Amino acid sequence: MDTKYITPALALPFALFFAAPAMAEPDCSAGSYAADALIVPLPEIGDVDTSTQYAWDGGGRVVVVCNLLTEGGDFFATWSLFSGEVDAIYPGICVSLTNRSGVEWFSCQAPDAVTAAFAAAPGTEAAILRFEAWEPQAPVLQ
Repeated sequence: MDTKYITPALALPFALFFAAPAMAEPDCSAGSYAADALIVPLPEIGDVDTSTQYAWDGGGRVVVVCNLLTEGGDFFATWSLFSGEVDAIYPGICVSLTNRSGVEWFSCQAPDAVTAAFAAAPGTEAAILRFEAWEPQAPVLQ
């Protein structure tokens, strides 16, 4: 029997090549349309300088997914969410708004809320994730 082995020097590159898709993180506008999002900022947030969407693990870890400002720097309170913007490791969604004073505010939707919105019929109220509760700190372990 003629058995061939991959040398140890080649084993790591092959392992990384085949594992790369499994290590991929959520990506902006990846996948198909899944739901809508609505931001309702608190008056005390003031003028928004930056707006960022994160994938959230439901605990204390977030991964940057999208810059929510237009190329001209405009802020819009509604946008579409896509299936590839979350995954099994980061199934929740957080949004941060940074005001002109540099204070960053966070609002998050738990994984079960994201799953429910993604499963709802498009165009219905159930398919809209609302970001209305704001905290001036990033999510912490719960």
